[in-house]
Amino acid sequence: MSLLHRGKTKDVYSHGDHTIELKFTDRVTLNDAGEIDPGGNNVSEALLEGQGFACLSMTAAIFDYLAKNGIPTHMVSYDLDRLSMIARKAETFLPGLEWVCRWKGTGSFIRRYRNVPGAKEGMVLPVPVHEITIKDDEGGDPMIVPDSIVALNMIPRAQLDELIALNAKTMSLLHDFFRQQGLDLWDIKIEWGRNAETGGLMLIDEVSANGCRAFDRNGKRVTGQALSACFRA
Repeated sequence: MSLLHRGKTKDVYSHGDHTIELKFTDRVTLNDAGEIDPGGNNVSEALLEGQGFACLSMTAAIFDYLAKNGIPTHMVSYDLDRLSMIARKAETFLPGLEWVCRWKGTGSFIRRYRNVPGAKEGMVLPVPVHEITIKDDEGGDPMIVPDSIVALNMIPRAQLDELIALNAKTMSLLHDFFRQQGLDLWDIKIEWGRNAETGGLMLIDEVSANGCRAFDRNGKRVTGQALSACFRA
């Protein structure tokens, strides 16, 4: 087993012809102010004890739930003691796409539409709002529309239509799963790729506290390891 890639919070190792091993770590990212921020571009020199376990446990629980409901993921197996996940090799849609769903207005959504009458923090959106963004830290992860994805040859139209439908089903399942844990999911981002062996679509990377906003029944935001503790594989 050899190290293939050292990411911000996970390390990728060789495993099999069609699989890799992901090692979850206690590394965390910081924003420019030096604060712990999942969207930050700077890796902290200090480790946050339990972070790797929290991310893997929550991700594994969610992937298990989605798989039981017909959603393909890259997870083959996991080992919480080793902070390890065996995953199917994936091809990403370069330079990388993230899929966002919003049920309540917050964060960049409100900043983007701040001049629209009625746009305010915490507003209930009448229908889930689906967004696609390009992974581009320097560019601020700009939004991209489906027609542009096809025009730029990132995903063929037929597969993109399939993916849009699969993503909508997945987001609905995620919202329901959070509600089962007594949580109100405001927004979440996930990532899709292709199975490198079969070409089929599958959910990749992780689905953890790092990429969502959720609140308890009292309207208090639940974050970090406290949020992860609501989901146990």
